[in-house]
Amino acid sequence: MLKLASLSLSSPVVLSPMAGISSYPYRKINRKMGFELAYSEMISARALSYLNKRTMELLKSSDDDRPLGIQLLGKDNRYILKALEKLKEYKFDTLDLNAACPQKKITNNGKGARLLKDPKKLNSLLRCMIKNTSKPVTLKMRLGWDSSKDAVRIALGAQDAGASAIYIHGRTRMQGYNRAVDYRSIAKVKKTLKIPVIACGDILSARLAKKMFDETGVDAVAVARGALGNPWIFKEIHELIENNRFISRPGINEVKSLMKEHLGLCVKFYGEKAGVVKFRKFYIWYTRGFINVRALRTKIAQVTKISQMHSLIKASVPI
Repeated sequence: MLKLASLSLSSPVVLSPMAGISSYPYRKINRKMGFELAYSEMISARALSYLNKRTMELLKSSDDDRPLGIQLLGKDNRYILKALEKLKEYKFDTLDLNAACPQKKITNNGKGARLLKDPKKLNSLLRCMIKNTSKPVTLKMRLGWDSSKDAVRIALGAQDAGASAIYIHGRTRMQGYNRAVDYRSIAKVKKTLKIPVIACGDILSARLAKKMFDETGVDAVAVARGALGNPWIFKEIHELIENNRFISRPGINEVKSLMKEHLGLCVKFYGEKAGVVKFRKFYIWYTRGFINVRALRTKIAQVTKISQMHSLIKASVPI
């Protein structure tokens, strides 16, 4: 069992937040595969404090979308406090502070992974969140800013600040998403901390998830890119971890059925045109490795109606 303070989870697998991806339809389609905790897209504390329209849309959910985590991005306690006040109107189960996003537009503004260079500020933000919410507060971090990899020191500071768990991506900010995940450094963090450690980075298959557990001893793993076009990864991970057994990949009919269901959720949530447009990228991920997929992907840029997307789904054939 994974415990984030008062939140108890039977599944050691979490759906990570991804910008432009982790909307309600995406979370709902993935929840069919048996894990429990999912996160909304990363939320800017400042944008939320000003009730930014797009930000408010990111918070849309429902009672069947639980347990739900909210990940905040910020560098200023003022806006963290204002964001927490706005979040009182929403149902969610845990809060996470993002100190891991490596994008320059984020770090150049002092947010995301830039906080790893200022542990004092990072811990101040954590303490502010913990003091002003009854929800468990966690930290998403990387191994460090650069090759110094001071993850243990930063993680210990977060633990002392009162964090309920640490999400740790197995690369530094300077490595971005390049180079191999550093399992040894993740293991050092796990060995040092008393609170749960959840590993991120390259959880692209059940085999890699098991490798992460075996080589680091972490309490759970968080899946991000591995679920794009493959929500079945959660079933595969559970089966390998619990029963040491690989399960067969879904057949074409199951894939197409889920694609149509995902498309329907997008259209219901956003409206037909916006929902179809937002589904385009998911179509590309679902059809990786299909026959003549390049030609179909060329057509997809013109699709704006659900009937057109259904036709493309019907025409998709796996190798």
